[in-house]
This record gives sequence, C-alpha cells and structure tokens, in this order.
Amino acid sequence: MAESMGAGMKGRVAIVTGASQNPSIGLATAMRLARDGVSVVINGRDAFALADAEALLRGAGAAVTSVEGDAAEASVCGELARRAHDEFGRIDYLVNTVGGTRFVGSAREMSREALSSTIDLNTWPPIALVQAALAAGIGCGGAVVNISSGTVHKTTPIMIAYAAAKAALNAMTRSLATDLAPLGIRVNAVAPGFTRTAGTQDLWGPDGGAAAAKSLPIGRLTEASDIANACAFLLSDEARQITGQVLDVDGGNHLSSGGFTPMNENHRGSDRSR
Repeated sequence: MAESMGAGMKGRVAIVTGASQNPSIGLATAMRLARDGVSVVINGRDAFALADAEALLRGAGAAVTSVEGDAAEASVCGELARRAHDEFGRIDYLVNTVGGTRFVGSAREMSREALSSTIDLNTWPPIALVQAALAAGIGCGGAVVNISSGTVHKTTPIMIAYAAAKAALNAMTRSLATDLAPLGIRVNAVAPGFTRTAGTQDLWGPDGGAAAAKSLPIGRLTEASDIANACAFLLSDEARQITGQVLDVDGGNHLSSGGFTPMNENHRGSDRSR
C-alpha cells in the first residue's frame, strides 16, 4: 500500500510566515505540517499572538520555534532561516502567507504610493524569504508555496490594488519556479477565496458566513484548514511533478468572473495584520 502524503514529510523543516493569528492560514498550515511530522518555524508581528500560537502548536506535540517581526524585513527572514537551521538542522519548505492591501477603493482615488506599497507588501516578503533560505542551505527537494488570492479572477473596482498585487505574485511564482527548478526546488501558489479567519471576521456577518457560503457553487465557506491541506499537498513529494501552478481553493468562486470577493486572511486594510 502506498504511503500517505504526510508519511514522506516526517523529519522535514518548514518556515511559515504570518502564522500568529488564530484562526489564520499560516497557523492552520503550521498545524497541518506539524501533524505530518514536520518541524516548523513560525513568524508573526504580534509578540503575544505569536507566543500563543507557538504554545498551541507545542501543546499539539509540534516541534516548533518562532521569530517575531515583519517578514518583509531581510533581517527577519535571515533570522527565520538561521533559526530553522540551528534548531532543526535544515530547511525544506517555505510557506509565504503575508500580504494584504494598503488601499480599498476606486483607481480614481488611488495614490501611486498606495499601489506600489500594496504590490511590495505582496511580492517582496516571498522573495526575501527565498533569498534567505537559499543562503542558509535549502536545496534539492525543497518546495515553496505562496498564498495568492482569487481576487485576481474578479473585476471588483475597489480591489484594484490588491488584485494587481496578487497578479504580480502569480507571475512571480511562475518565474521563480523556472529560476529554482535547476536547484531541485518547486514553487507553487494557493489562491483562496473568502476564507473564515481572524482577519476576515468583520466580513462574516452575524450569520457566521452562511450567506457568503450560499453564493459559492459548493455552498460551504472556505476554512483555513482547507487552504492548509492544499499547501501541504503542494509541498509534499506527491506533488513532485507540480511547479509554477496557482491552485484555486475557493469552493468554486473562481467560476464566476465578476462580483465582489472579500480578501483572504491577509487583509490588512490600514496595515492591520498579525
């Protein structure tokens, strides 16, 4: 009988950024990887939330350590890579969940800085972490997953900055996949739709997201664990022939080309996040 997906991941080491809030895609992914025997280095900007997340993972039996700070900073990415190597002896997987928007509104009111800072927020942290991991020794057999967004499929005017930023991340994911393939490193992305997380709690409404779920073909709101499962698959050896792909995990929301799609858990608004 073939081994389960997680069986081949035991003993490997992952860095997961944006993993302090509960629930969040980052924390759910760290939890899922830990269940598969992966040691995890988690990151977040909120020291108290990060400590709680680390305690939660440790209580579940995970081998875990954490690094506080902004994953857009080279020093933080360097510390994440160093901590992974020093604590667990290697780096195998990177999961980049940090992102969001600096601006919600029409392009008629958007400033140049709002657009450029939103694109930077969604594209530079993954690059910085990849650079740090390469310097620290990630190599053949490694895998990277970036968290994109289903907003790219939409034409929602108030989401123009965010959609442009995630479209840039998708293009970057494909280019990185080509660039790192000779090193034996795969790069993919997962694109959530509206996902039930701490960052989207104000968008659920009093019904807990029931109304939003009815608009999806599958009829169920996406949970952080759904995204985590997709990330775990793309990191696993069972996906060894998959690179440069963006996987929609959104209950079928991408099948509709128009309309408003709330942001996933990376929503910062006025720079609010982990």
